[in-house]
Amino acid sequence: MKKNILVNINKGYIRHFLTMLNSLATNNMQSEFDVYVMHTDLDEADKTHILEMVKPNINLIYIFMDKELFKGAPKVKRYPYEIYYRIFAPMMLPESVERILYLDSDLIVHNNIDELYNMSFEGNLFIACTQIRGFVTWINRIRMTVGKNHYYMNTGVMVMNVKELRNIIDTDKIFKFIKRNGWRMYLYDQDVLFKFYGDKIKLIDPKLYNLSDRYITFYNLRTRKFKIDADWVANNNVIIHYLGRNKPWKDNYKGILKGYYYKYALK
Repeated sequence: MKKNILVNINKGYIRHFLTMLNSLATNNMQSEFDVYVMHTDLDEADKTHILEMVKPNINLIYIFMDKELFKGAPKVKRYPYEIYYRIFAPMMLPESVERILYLDSDLIVHNNIDELYNMSFEGNLFIACTQIRGFVTWINRIRMTVGKNHYYMNTGVMVMNVKELRNIIDTDKIFKFIKRNGWRMYLYDQDVLFKFYGDKIKLIDPKLYNLSDRYITFYNLRTRKFKIDADWVANNNVIIHYLGRNKPWKDNYKGILKGYYYKYALK
């Protein structure tokens, strides 16, 4: 059975999207993937180029996200309408899709994802990592007025329980919340998911499934068990995520994970 993958891209991120797909396909050759691509600005030339570059185990399915879909949604200066794509994706996917793995384009899948993809939801709506703990978690719970059982997930890597989400998403309720609380929100899509579904997240290990150089630095500073180094990453990690502004294709990149990007970058 094919695995469902969800991505959100624009013209400016095509080469990074292709690098991510190459890493996914290369390290999961035993699997076939239906990759659902949410977009607003890709043309036929872009799609032809992408098709020419992907491996045979990748089947591309494009979902045009018409801005009319978000009519009435608050528009935020710092963020385009793309902030809503991940929130409302379950409404845009075919009824046959009951589970999907969302992947950002600024990451590398350098190991097998079977265990992650097939993991039980255990009654939850998402399977994801959180990269914040302690005081920051407490602040976020106060900021978004939620309880102690809510966790702030990183939405760059998440398995979505599409079957259940499709039945409970209330766009009007979400839009009203954003209009009233935009002043207190920082990352709009993550804040919305935290507010409405933060108590329905199955947390998984970011060292394995959402590893960034920033996480490596913080982890190595606070732990006495073992240090994350290049050997540990090579032998244990599944997904590397180049979070924030520290991108491997930029001259000011700092960290130990740069080589993974260029290993799979297509010329």
